[in-house]
Amino acid sequence: MLPVLILLATPALATDGIALSGAGITTGTLTAADLDKLPATELDVSFKTRNGMEKGHFKGVLLWSLLQEKGLSRLSQEHHEDLKHTFLVTADDGYSIAFSIGEIAPDFGNRAIILAIEQDGKPLVPGEGLRLVVPGDARGARSVKGVVSIEVK
Repeated sequence: MLPVLILLATPALATDGIALSGAGITTGTLTAADLDKLPATELDVSFKTRNGMEKGHFKGVLLWSLLQEKGLSRLSQEHHEDLKHTFLVTADDGYSIAFSIGEIAPDFGNRAIILAIEQDGKPLVPGEGLRLVVPGDARGARSVKGVVSIEVK
């Protein structure tokens, strides 16, 4: 019974973690240990889905903090050149959504997009992967379930 309890306490990363790649970051795999190093953020979010309204209290790591931890810094020495970059978040079913770096940068959009590890006080379901949560969107299309990769372009 003990191994099951340990599994349930661990954040629901994809089997091999989340692949990180692209400009300005250290390429590799995001692990539960990486998430544990960063401060947690909690958000109350609601949005429309094709199945009706979804509401939840999510706990996770700010995507900006995560990318900074993985080495993202100014992507260019040119004035605000880094704002032309994007990041692509892909789910285990192939679903992908693109965001701009400026959208999450504290000096610009400062959007608190998180990689969630809990919903409503409970760990996300093991095996389903982590969830990207985008507060403020009226629709949930950019709330990506089962994240397997993040690529900075």
